[in-house]
Amino acid sequence: MDSQPIIRDLVLANVLGPTSRETCVQLVESDKRPFDHVIINTQNDRVSDPQDLVSLARQIETCDAFVRANVSNRLQVIVNQVNFLRQETQRILIKARRDDELNHSACNLVRRAGQIYYYYERKNGQKYLSIMHPQDWLTTVKNDGCPHQFLGAYKLEYDNSWTRQATDFDDGLDDPLDELKQKMIDLQQNRKMIEFLIKS
Repeated sequence: MDSQPIIRDLVLANVLGPTSRETCVQLVESDKRPFDHVIINTQNDRVSDPQDLVSLARQIETCDAFVRANVSNRLQVIVNQVNFLRQETQRILIKARRDDELNHSACNLVRRAGQIYYYYERKNGQKYLSIMHPQDWLTTVKNDGCPHQFLGAYKLEYDNSWTRQATDFDDGLDDPLDELKQKMIDLQQNRKMIEFLIKS
């Protein structure tokens, strides 16, 4: 999601103010008789050097640029957080749909937390859970391989959610939550941490 249209809309809505090239320098009004008192020395009341006005205008332009940059940066942080929350929301909904599908799939045995189950789909479209690993189908004499399409291995957690498990048969399988990739990253980080601790 691009943040520039959001920032542009805020500028157009006068939240940030218009961007203009001309800088207006406002000076304090001079009063020759403030509070009905006469000023004795009026030389300090006048701008003595025109260059001071130019310097003041430059300073105001610099302040305007900093204000806009700060607002833009803060809005960018908010936009990034909103994008992260949107992605997390999609991830949670995808996982909830998948967990619901696994919980309602056909199964001929009592499911136990901590157990890994293998998800298959028959040719007629029925999806079911089994404790038979795809490798187990290959070792039987009668079959040349698994008679049904393998959809993945899932571990039933103690909160009744499901976690994807890696197998040698995962090639070409859909992994919308990137659980397998994240597990590999976690394993690599753990390995690096152990190596670091051993060296030190």
